[in-house]
Amino acid sequence: MLRQAWALRSAVLLGAALLSMAAGGGRALAGDDERIALEERIAELEALSLRAGDRKFTVHLYGQVNRALLFWDDGFGKGWRGIDNSTSSSRFGFVGQTLVSPGITTGFRIELESDPPLEEGAAGTPGGGMWRQTNVRQAYGYVESQTYGRLSLGHQSPATDDITLINLGSQMNDAAVHYNSDSAIPLAIGSGLVTDLLWGQIAHNVDSLRGSFVRYDTPMLAGFLLSAAWGENEVWDAAIRYRKELGPFDFAGGVGVMDDRVRRFRDIRGSASLMHNPTGLYASIAGGVRDDDVSVLSADSLAHFHYIQAGISQQWFSFGKTTLYADYGMYKNFNVGELLRVDPHTGSLVIWGTLADTEVTRWGIGIEQAIDSAGLLLYAQAHHYDVTIIGFPCDANPGQFANNCGGDPANLVELPTRPWQAFVMGARIKF
Repeated sequence: MLRQAWALRSAVLLGAALLSMAAGGGRALAGDDERIALEERIAELEALSLRAGDRKFTVHLYGQVNRALLFWDDGFGKGWRGIDNSTSSSRFGFVGQTLVSPGITTGFRIELESDPPLEEGAAGTPGGGMWRQTNVRQAYGYVESQTYGRLSLGHQSPATDDITLINLGSQMNDAAVHYNSDSAIPLAIGSGLVTDLLWGQIAHNVDSLRGSFVRYDTPMLAGFLLSAAWGENEVWDAAIRYRKELGPFDFAGGVGVMDDRVRRFRDIRGSASLMHNPTGLYASIAGGVRDDDVSVLSADSLAHFHYIQAGISQQWFSFGKTTLYADYGMYKNFNVGELLRVDPHTGSLVIWGTLADTEVTRWGIGIEQAIDSAGLLLYAQAHHYDVTIIGFPCDANPGQFANNCGGDPANLVELPTRPWQAFVMGARIKF
């Protein structure tokens, strides 16, 4: 037993070391299906049996390393850097469970995730920096009944997490904005005017963040999975997911709602994916609407987005499937009503005015190649983003207003911008 405990401790330390080294250097039903995929993965791993008193715990280890090269061009500068791919981040975790009585188990899950660096280059675009830290991605306990479902408590995904990312084709690209989400959008004035506005603030897929939640999931009911969660700071959400084979087709989809009273928004969002199994042709769509308490200055006040990806995923080679795809997305009026700050070549940001209309459009292409025997996925992607930013300048005497800006909402100005483009190639290996 001491040998087993030592093996578990060594595996945990090894996983942490793998994440540290990474720092130096198909979705189906996302969210809840991540749990299903995890359980399938666990079934392939060797179990370590540990005893705590009279209880026998089965502990399983899992993880992945995902590293890529990103080549970017924002119209003012260009460069490249190594990244830990947040589309499917490097991570290491272990889950444990024990049988309470026939049909009822209790257990836990702890998962660490590498935290990508905050890097800054030309015109505020990421270009080079130091690794920040390793995050706790999941840390919760649960009780599960085969008849009544699962109740979990701790740091975990809410019910709507990844509800917009359901995709039966690509494993490494979806409606979320990954590679430039932390990059500032420069204005096309002179050599580029730095702003505090990030791509991820206005190209938003209305996804949910992990946090402290009480969550309940039903058992699978005729292909349906229902989930609900309640979290700290008066956040609650609910979602329904569905997976079914329909003759030669495979379908997966989901829709969810969230109410966050602290951040003052209400969302409805979802996605669906359909694949024709004989040919491998597939299409995935996603969309969402956000009603918040600040986006009231736009003529089209509700922030919203839609995304579509189409492609083919076919096993042309014996060692694994090849996936080819193209995608398009539009993200409208996120962050409207917030202040925009710029740096007029002084080294410090000052308030320029208020955002009244924002729009990001994107398109891209990609290829993925799986090597099943090694748990390896190779991929390459090309991305192009265009942005429109409209706002109104601050009042001539901004200090008299509560937000230190004021201004006339009818005095709209479209700010000059340039597109952001990138090429990505990388590899993900699971263990």
